[in-house]
Amino acid sequence: MDLQGKVAIITGASGDIGAGTALMFAEMGVNVVINYLSNKEKAEKVAAEIENMGKHCMVIQADASKASQVDSMVSETINRFGRIDILVNNAGVRRKPGDHKYILDVTEEEWDMEISSHLKSTFNCTKKVLPFMIKRKFGRIINISSVAARSGSIGASVQYPAAKEGIAGLTKALANQVAKDGITVNVVAPGMIDSERIRWRTPEMMEEHIKKIPVGRLGKIEEVAATIVFLSSKNAAFITGATIDVNGGMYMC
Repeated sequence: MDLQGKVAIITGASGDIGAGTALMFAEMGVNVVINYLSNKEKAEKVAAEIENMGKHCMVIQADASKASQVDSMVSETINRFGRIDILVNNAGVRRKPGDHKYILDVTEEEWDMEISSHLKSTFNCTKKVLPFMIKRKFGRIINISSVAARSGSIGASVQYPAAKEGIAGLTKALANQVAKDGITVNVVAPGMIDSERIRWRTPEMMEEHIKKIPVGRLGKIEEVAATIVFLSSKNAAFITGATIDVNGGMYMC
């Protein structure tokens, strides 16, 4: 896919999908910036795997919802690699397992935290990275949403689907603004992916969820990562402002 030598920042790369994407990018010859907020051990483990491939990467701790910390992360990336070709906005707070609330029970603090960690983080990182992409007339921005934004996530809290659907709106508006600069902006919306995030569910709960997936199984981390890698490549140059559903048909529009 002609990604050799490109530079990618992946926020939230200590999570399963972020880590899987970092490893797949590295296999394609991409220099990877592994951003994390708190899970330093997992981030360094991903970096060690990449270095064992003989590839280049760096680990940066930063809260993507804080503009000043994103500034530092972008500066470190430019100082090390001299360019930024790909941005994967994957950062987002991980709520407690099964922490679903009726809207009247959601506090202002809980609302603000979810919107900030998902939507504001996407805005912050995109705004800081764009000038470098515009200068080179090339860029790939992939924003990670969720099937919850598409379906409303029946039975779940309102703040998570709201934040993730906000990402879709931001993506469309931005894609329209920067297309002239050779930059594409797209959304990947995973469904039920076999990852740490969903493993709090009991076998019975998992079985019920799988019944709702037409292909009859959970998704794989590498299936999401492969979609992100494709959207980063020259093969996806005519795709922008789109949402790619990776959910086994769980939500069909």
